[in-house]
Amino acid sequence: MKLFCGLAATGSLAGCTEDKSPAENTTTTEPESTAPATRTTPPSTETTESTTEPTTAEPTTTESTTTETTTQSSGKEVSFSTNDDRTVKGTLYGSGSCAVLFVPGDESDRAAWEPQASTVAGEGHTALTVSLDASSRGVTKAKTVAGAVSYLREKQSAKTVVAVGASSGASAIVRANTLSGTSIDGSAIISVGDAVSYAPELSGRLLFVVGKNDKKRYVQATSMMHQQAPNPKRIEKLPTDGHGRGIFDTDQGSALENMIIKFSNTVCSG
Repeated sequence: MKLFCGLAATGSLAGCTEDKSPAENTTTTEPESTAPATRTTPPSTETTESTTEPTTAEPTTTESTTTETTTQSSGKEVSFSTNDDRTVKGTLYGSGSCAVLFVPGDESDRAAWEPQASTVAGEGHTALTVSLDASSRGVTKAKTVAGAVSYLREKQSAKTVVAVGASSGASAIVRANTLSGTSIDGSAIISVGDAVSYAPELSGRLLFVVGKNDKKRYVQATSMMHQQAPNPKRIEKLPTDGHGRGIFDTDQGSALENMIIKFSNTVCSG
């Protein structure tokens, strides 16, 4: 049985807003562990807040029909359907057997990822950007991600899929990662605010990123998820108060983009 949590801004770790505070000048980096993946929760080493989430039965997600329509910017607009009878639009960039999926938070949409998606396409990979319905529940957002992964594997012949998510988009990736039938080889989880209880069930290579001066709940949630997730994993705490995709608008934007590109290339190279 899988767990789901709504993303309504009511819990101590929920919400996807920005809280600006002075940036620090140091970067805390924990090296990636190379130990085999395990589902055992490692002991916590950082100060954290407890998190509880309601239990919800989680259905298996499958992708059905897809269509490709107009050209949008430097990418091609595509659409795919989810197993809850919704049609989701996305923008496809480049081609390659390795695909990188970009999922924004509620505060932005798929167009915001164009610079990163174009760069990934330039590396010889397929890139797909999607938007999330800000008013939808966590389970619906997870199904959007799962449908996108199915589209990349079944319609774009991707052998490897990396998912990059910011804020509520990161939470959606975390939940989708644990869905039966959804295989994500690498997840870059930026400024996650909830879904911490899913951490032990995550699979694939994991990168956690958060601004050191972001709101306390995001710093704690990201740290807790990193601690409880299986290997291989690593965490990067950037000296900024930027949140989610907002980090790209700070002096740490280039550093974050380089992390995403390097992480994607590592996962794609096997």
